Amino acid sequence: MAGGPSSLCCCWGAQLPLLVGRGLLVVPPTQARSLRFVTLLYRHGDRSPVKAYPKDPYQEGEWPQGFGQLTKEGMLQHWELGQALRLRYQGFLNASYHREEVFVRSTDFDRTLMSAEANLAGLFPVEGAQSFNPNITWQPIPVHTVPEAQDKGPTVTAHRSS
Repeated sequence: MAGGPSSLCCCWGAQLPLLVGRGLLVVPPTQARSLRFVTLLYRHGDRSPVKAYPKDPYQEGEWPQGFGQLTKEGMLQHWELGQALRLRYQGFLNASYHREEVFVRSTDFDRTLMSAEANLAGLFPVEGAQSFNPNITWQPIPVHTVPEAQDKGPTVTAHRSS
């Protein structure tokens, strides 16, 4: 437990007693706690193989986007994950995308960037004023990245400003 018990109590908004003993952790009732910050970390969705064995009949040309790329199944997985996150954090996140609330970071690979974009499409469906074309049911949301050589690890963060 990094930071010790006092950092846990700060998450609950007040200094509340925390008792630890022989594997027993007593925490305050749910109504005494409130969600203040969420960090999500996940892998890319389903992808094509990164290489084939020598006599594999399915070489790179057999895959629509080539080796190591996100498949349609992977796109759907992350779109559905975004919808599930929308339900899970309903009332914490606004109904529409606000840049002050959400920061998304991805590794610099096509499959991870596309997974993040599909996830955001499910998390923040276009509504009202955010629609820029009636024929497009998606909105661009920034996904930040750094070159692979500078990457210290992936982070995807959603936060609420006070």
